[in-house]
Amino acid sequence: MTNVIEDPFRSAFAALAREQGRFAIGAAVARGGGKPLVLVSGRRHKGSDEPVALTAPWHIGSITKSFTASLVFKLVERDQLTLDEPLDRLLVAQAPEMHPAWRNITLRQVLSHTAGLPANVSMVELLRSVGDDLVAERLARLRKLWVDPPSGKVGEFLYSNVGYVLAGSVVEAVAGRPWEELIVTEIAEPLGLSSLGFGPPTGADAAWGHQKLLGLSRARDPSREGADNPAWMGPAGTLHLNLADLAIWGQTHLAACRDERPDFLAGESCRLLRRPVTAEIGLGWVVQPIPNRQATMIWANGSNTFWYAILGMVPEEDLVIALVLNRFDQKGGDAGLRSLLATVLDSL
Repeated sequence: MTNVIEDPFRSAFAALAREQGRFAIGAAVARGGGKPLVLVSGRRHKGSDEPVALTAPWHIGSITKSFTASLVFKLVERDQLTLDEPLDRLLVAQAPEMHPAWRNITLRQVLSHTAGLPANVSMVELLRSVGDDLVAERLARLRKLWVDPPSGKVGEFLYSNVGYVLAGSVVEAVAGRPWEELIVTEIAEPLGLSSLGFGPPTGADAAWGHQKLLGLSRARDPSREGADNPAWMGPAGTLHLNLADLAIWGQTHLAACRDERPDFLAGESCRLLRRPVTAEIGLGWVVQPIPNRQATMIWANGSNTFWYAILGMVPEEDLVIALVLNRFDQKGGDAGLRSLLATVLDSL
């Protein structure tokens, strides 16, 4: 990382950190294949005297969807899946249970949130106890839904966690292994993302998330029940990893889209992931022009309401930037990332 980028990035991050008060914040920036610069500030949680560590893992929420979408494409490249094959040919054993409208859903629609599927399952299903067999748990929730037609209109954007749970179940049916195992063996291990894990980060250096109740933010012990969405929602958003690995995830995608990481994804596959299907929505990524610049930001964000994370990539500058908070503040987090990004771009 050159001082041309590093010094302005440090200054801009320090300004954001001063605004956080008792909460923690972290950010990372990387250009090309260089080692990410990681910065953190604050205590692990309110009431703690321990500073958050540079290597601390952070919950990344729905950024997980970019992992699930990439996993789908790895199977597409092996001819185990196609994006436009109807669901009844992907989940053959379950097809007779489905409403006809569900049987025609495709993975392209699911990954672009245009399948008409609901955002979430009912609160009752969210609170139901979860067994150890997450493959079965996912199918059990989907069975409650696919007996009726999708609640939305096919072809129109409707953000859906359910859709990504469905994509995870399709991957499991085709590969014959749980989504969690596939994420590790197909993505984390080959890419060296050693900090990747599932559920809330519970390590000794992890920043606790915070929950807002009655107007007050309270630290939530990640080792206690209820600190994350249920584990069966994994494909939609239960991953955690540290900032360096989060930046490397972005770097790997940029390299793959330049045809430089065929071991991960073919360039054609990578570029299709970030090609908008409706408006600015691609497959696992959002694609937006950067105002007043000849550049584009490919990004994803996520939260389980205890943490917030956002990851952005600027292909024209081969740039990756990420920001994380140990509380839910989408407005502040998004503004913070764009402030850091503007600072870096101005320095180039």
